[in-house]
Amino acid sequence: MNVLISGGCKNGKSSHAQELACELAKKAGSNPLYFATMIPHDCEDEERIKKHRDDRRGLGFDTLEPGTDFYETCMNLEIGRVVLFDSLTALLANAFFEGRTDFSLQRMQEEIPEIIRKVKTGLEILLQKSNSVIFVSDEIFCDGRYDEITELYKKNLAEIEQFVAEKCDNVYEMLSKSAISNEHSETDAPSCISGTSLIIGGAYQGKTTFAKKQCSLSDEDIFVCTQEEEPDFSRKCISHYENNVAWCLKNNKLPKTEFLSTEGVKIVICNDIFCGVVPVDSFQRTLREQTGIALQKLAQNACVFRVFCGKAQKI
Repeated sequence: MNVLISGGCKNGKSSHAQELACELAKKAGSNPLYFATMIPHDCEDEERIKKHRDDRRGLGFDTLEPGTDFYETCMNLEIGRVVLFDSLTALLANAFFEGRTDFSLQRMQEEIPEIIRKVKTGLEILLQKSNSVIFVSDEIFCDGRYDEITELYKKNLAEIEQFVAEKCDNVYEMLSKSAISNEHSETDAPSCISGTSLIIGGAYQGKTTFAKKQCSLSDEDIFVCTQEEEPDFSRKCISHYENNVAWCLKNNKLPKTEFLSTEGVKIVICNDIFCGVVPVDSFQRTLREQTGIALQKLAQNACVFRVFCGKAQKI
């Protein structure tokens, strides 16, 4: 059994993962293995690691701390163990940034395909050798945009999470120590719904891929909104609706929240930009608020789907 557990900071991901790993290890008749990927860089990191060790004390965990030798550690992994892998977030951060001296965007873009290939290969080996793997990751996608390198990291973390999610039996999102399962997430499809469908979720979570698959959309059916022009409402799908709200704010217009049966739009895709630090910039604060208000109005007459780690759930 393989499981992916993700969610925001301090929502109980590690505790839930430990309980599940111990339960599976007991059934397998062996001690669980804790695969720790975090490399400490300051006192705060050291304290976080100490807390995790204290939490695991007495639970029978053996521990591996591979540092930057992730691939080699997977190659030498003992077969048949129940593994708690904490975390995908730190794993990719190590591969992206550890030991790097050249942080130019162009250089990183050139190196990323090989980095991702090697990370995925290591994860494949880990899954093949293990009895079960409980993966932990961090939900960092429901926020505004950051600098280009941070966005590059976020985009590739989302790719790794979706790669893992496809190989897992269950995907859980932790909210205040409550685990929300996506295991029965795609039984309802927007193509089966009359009227408008609203698809929301964090950045890079697979919203457009889900819409294309379920509604047989082509690229020509989708209008990607920008902050510089009014959308083409004759298209079947409007993507990045949050950018349309920004355009409306700049042009003193109200966002369109109702779509008539005679219009082309049947699907609206919007990034979840409502978590994270409140923006310092006043326009970004207003954009976040007005996008939320517009989505509430739109959702009143729409079927709403939320996509998380490539899995869609009807709300």
